Amino acid sequence: MSNDSEHWSRRTLLKQGIGLCGFTIGGLIASHSWAAKFIQITPRQALGPFFPDDGDEVETIRETPDTRIPIAQANDQDLTFINGRQGTAKGKIIRLRGRVLDAKTSNPVPDTLIIMWSANASGRYNHKGDDGMDTFPHPITGEIIHRAHDEHFQYWGKAITNQQGHYWFTTIVPGFYPIDQKAGLYRPSHLHFKIMPPNTPQLVTQLYFRGKQIPNNDLNQELLPKDVVVRDAQLTQEELESVIVDYVPDTTGELPNGLIGHYDFIVPR
Repeated sequence: MSNDSEHWSRRTLLKQGIGLCGFTIGGLIASHSWAAKFIQITPRQALGPFFPDDGDEVETIRETPDTRIPIAQANDQDLTFINGRQGTAKGKIIRLRGRVLDAKTSNPVPDTLIIMWSANASGRYNHKGDDGMDTFPHPITGEIIHRAHDEHFQYWGKAITNQQGHYWFTTIVPGFYPIDQKAGLYRPSHLHFKIMPPNTPQLVTQLYFRGKQIPNNDLNQELLPKDVVVRDAQLTQEELESVIVDYVPDTTGELPNGLIGHYDFIVPR
């Protein structure tokens, strides 16, 4: 198998429905130009109101002290702690890794800047605009959830792909949170991404969660089809499936008690 085709993970293939054609994976990969036609570009979704802009944060978190660098690019790839502080973020730790790939050629796109941001484990962003609904009842259990700031969570970070297009982030599963409780609208757990390949328009999207050990997994699956962002983006069922990441327990010892997920961003060129 060639290096150019190693990105064809089982999940990438299944997302395209290629397995229904009755071909073997090896046979698909062997014809690189033919297989590339089946690559589905990662769907665009809303930036959202809580992108980390300078001056909008409740608490400034800047691991790179140079203020000439935008605050969204001032942090590293591990959001589970903040350099110089004792303590770690609350929540279930995950590692997301994958590649950025060119939709036309299926080749990796090196030197791509990726910014990731999210709410913390209780569903609160480090953003002045997130200033309502400090507490709310869990829609199933009735447990009162307190949306509190976590001083040990980094909230946003950046990665730059290597020459093979690889990236990774370590973070926690963000909490779901209410949009309109009376209407039963909640945002499911999700991660935001801004992907900026060299000399190419940026791609903004969001990824969602699935897995037996994901907190509130069943609720998240119930919320996804009626999510306001999913509906606003007019995602088809196939497109929605393409931005849900399955997380499984780490078996390598790399992330003790953590979960591992894989996602390849497919960018238009």
